[in-house]
Amino acid sequence: MIVRRNFLYLSILFFIFLFLATNYQRSESSLKQLEQEVVAAAVAAKVGVYQGDTAVNIQLLNAHGELVNLKDLRGKKVLINFFATWCAPCQEEMPILVDLDLRINNEKFVILGVNVTKEEPNPNQVREFIRHYQVEYDVLYDGEGKVMKDYQLIGIPTTIFIDDKGKIVKRLNGMLTMDMVDNDPFFK
Repeated sequence: MIVRRNFLYLSILFFIFLFLATNYQRSESSLKQLEQEVVAAAVAAKVGVYQGDTAVNIQLLNAHGELVNLKDLRGKKVLINFFATWCAPCQEEMPILVDLDLRINNEKFVILGVNVTKEEPNPNQVREFIRHYQVEYDVLYDGEGKVMKDYQLIGIPTTIFIDDKGKIVKRLNGMLTMDMVDNDPFFK
């Protein structure tokens, strides 16, 4: 009788142990799966300045002294063009950007010019440059060079293409051409 009772207790303990071990393994795999999903979401939401990254936010003043915040433009495609008045390729591509601005639907697409004002020998020339090329889109002034540094510019012009979700779809180090504007699906 005692042996039977001990056997019964041992059997119950064995099944409890088996139950706990099985559930522990399941919970561990569920936790691992949850952890992998969190890591994948973090990688997908990586903030940066290269293709696939969520674009680093920009907060700069425009020519009217108004603060422009890149995050406020979510829901629209954004083209950010870094330029300087003394840069010959920047001068050459400016009419292309002005033409593009006239052709796009401003409800769905925004162009931002970012003047690397810190690199300008005479920052007062920027307004004349904008007036000369008849630029109507917002031109922002990076007087301290913070955005230039944040976006890790190695030269100008540099153009960043951002989708309506805030992700960088392309980074162009060099001049934008009319052929690119006419043939790149980003502009459609």
